[in-house]
Amino acid sequence: MKFSKEDQIEFTVEKVTHESSGGFVFYESPDNHVLYVALLQKADGKFFIPKGHLLINETPENTAIREIKEELLLEDNPKIVAKLGVDNYTFTLLNDKRIHYKDVHLYVCVLEQKSIIKPLKSEGFIGAKWLKFDDALKKITFDKNNLLKARQYFYFSKQVQLFDKLEDLRSISVGVPTYNGSKIIYQTLQSIIKSLNFLPKDVLKEIIVCYDHCTDSTDKTVKDFISTENLKNIEVKLIYNEGVKGKSTALNKIVSNSRSNILCFVDDDAILEDNCILNLINAFISQKDLRCNYAKWERKPLNKTNIWRKFWHWIFGIKFDIQPYDKPSEIMRATCMMLRKESFVYMPDGLINDDQFLQYIYWPKTQEVQNAILHFNSVSSVSDYYKRFIRIMSGCKQLDKEFTKDRLDKCNKDLFRKLDYKKILSLPLSQQLPFLFYRFVRLFVNLMVKIRLSFNKNYEWFRIKQD
Repeated sequence: MKFSKEDQIEFTVEKVTHESSGGFVFYESPDNHVLYVALLQKADGKFFIPKGHLLINETPENTAIREIKEELLLEDNPKIVAKLGVDNYTFTLLNDKRIHYKDVHLYVCVLEQKSIIKPLKSEGFIGAKWLKFDDALKKITFDKNNLLKARQYFYFSKQVQLFDKLEDLRSISVGVPTYNGSKIIYQTLQSIIKSLNFLPKDVLKEIIVCYDHCTDSTDKTVKDFISTENLKNIEVKLIYNEGVKGKSTALNKIVSNSRSNILCFVDDDAILEDNCILNLINAFISQKDLRCNYAKWERKPLNKTNIWRKFWHWIFGIKFDIQPYDKPSEIMRATCMMLRKESFVYMPDGLINDDQFLQYIYWPKTQEVQNAILHFNSVSSVSDYYKRFIRIMSGCKQLDKEFTKDRLDKCNKDLFRKLDYKKILSLPLSQQLPFLFYRFVRLFVNLMVKIRLSFNKNYEWFRIKQD
């Protein structure tokens, strides 16, 4: 390793102290919000971020910008949006018994365009590449944890378009990802139309229905809806997810096809109250710091005569009706959620818990809007509950690879609700007994799911449709 006389390095008899600086350089596509990372590759195939020694009397910020431009042969000036921290490590060199201590100042940088990058070959680099974030995460050699943290800082530091009053709203896109939703999607679309009609008439409104490998008559149902209903000035756009099956890929495709800066995602089996969308928008107007918000759930009565269905619908709905917890639920639910387009995070293919993924990016800048109501059916059989539990637990394992441990710990600590046993004991017996029975069933199902997932770690969860 060669050092320059101008490098900020301290030599003593026992050790050598280095001070370096560098950065994670991001570019986000404005159309589909795919996030790219600029990395350098060496002859051994390993990938690195650009970084180098501070020069004498040079600040870490200036070093980061200089090294990024030099090592990527970059003409544009990257903008520093956040400081990630200082990384520390030691190393040794041949023919030198001293230990080398290195402090690396790490920054999160952004470019407004996907600039041409080339490797500085004199530093031993053979390639410079813009990699999609997921690919960069797989290829980066030493900084995987820091790369995850850098993404967090990038989204937290992003500037978003704000508006001060409802009259500033120009357009809105409502995305409906659907997989075999023929039974109820007609009613869902009707409720969306009613809710959109509560917005000012001059707001451009569009609904984007994305078919996610449907095998039933969903396509016919939606086309019947378009031809039958009075849509007024609301455009309904039909698109198809021909890529990897799953809601996350469908959401990515909806964003790519949307024309508005405000996005509202609605599941194909949710029924919105008339003012649901209006109240979600008003929450953004009144709280400028919000990045995502979501509607409050209210259960619908079960439209079935089967006595067992009714029984399990009652038991599994106890947690919504009684809520004997130490605090209200803060867990974001993707049944109906809203965000600005700038705040959308391109989803990894096959992501199961899309709502939890977004919340872990933005918490505590997410919120349930109490006066934005949607109606849904809670599960009405043990087998449905079992399958949903598999989905949740599989999704949680996925998130372990998407976030740093300290971020997961922070969100789990803030969001996790504990049972309030004083509230449970104060309940009348007619509520106390069914709730305790529900907790027993939950414990049993939890155990069965853990056993199942210990054998099958790549379980594919097929979404259960509501009637």
